[in-house]
Amino acid sequence: AQNKEFVCRGHDYERLEAFQQRMLNEFPHAIAMQHANQPDETIFQAEAQYLQIYAVTPIPENQEVLQRDGIPDNIKSFYKVNHIWRFRHDRPLHKGTKDKENEFKSLWVERTTLILVQSLPGISRWFEVEKREVVEMSPLENAIEVLENKNQQLRTLISQCQTRQMQNINPLTMCLNGVIDAAVNGGVARYQEAFFFKEYILNHPEDGEKITRLRELMLEQAQILEFGLAVHEKVVPQDMRPLHKKLVDQFFVMKSSLGI
Repeated sequence: AQNKEFVCRGHDYERLEAFQQRMLNEFPHAIAMQHANQPDETIFQAEAQYLQIYAVTPIPENQEVLQRDGIPDNIKSFYKVNHIWRFRHDRPLHKGTKDKENEFKSLWVERTTLILVQSLPGISRWFEVEKREVVEMSPLENAIEVLENKNQQLRTLISQCQTRQMQNINPLTMCLNGVIDAAVNGGVARYQEAFFFKEYILNHPEDGEKITRLRELMLEQAQILEFGLAVHEKVVPQDMRPLHKKLVDQFFVMKSSLGI
């Protein structure tokens, strides 16, 4: 079908490259497009067949199931990828002059939401897109969402560790390490430079509430990390004690950079 858009559910654990190859085998005359940008008119009018393939993220309908405590993780993971009508794809774009020292300042996100005619998975593994909506998220909105997602991920890993649902604590160790490491190596400071400066606050009076929200999320993250490190200390195996100690030391550096 000409100029149509579909969301397709790949095989379990199928990598994007393998899926692309499978589609190109099914459409041997198609030319694969190497980017996820919206194709221009010449492509839509062309005689040739083009295929544009990129990964999308499911947007679960059952948010309350995912956020309620006490619901087993296997049920939550089912709802994350089943009965899904909406999917999204984010594309980073820089507006204005890109600050070499601090890319957060100009990093906008173009978010495309795809709405299907029917929910996936269904009788078929793929359904047509009925509607697409495109919005742009400002650098500040983007920073808020990144922090919200990271805080949620930390909370989930910590609670799995507490309730002994995790045989292996590596995911928690890696997440704590990633967040603390990024913060100590300028993550927190970059956000502060980008959005807590007098200059930004004066130029964007409409962003007052969002700036407050970002600050709250940063402080909340410090509390979650502190709790996470306490849980980690109880379960960390002997050979990983040195790494744990390094995390605790780095966390103190992070707290002082936040002014806590």
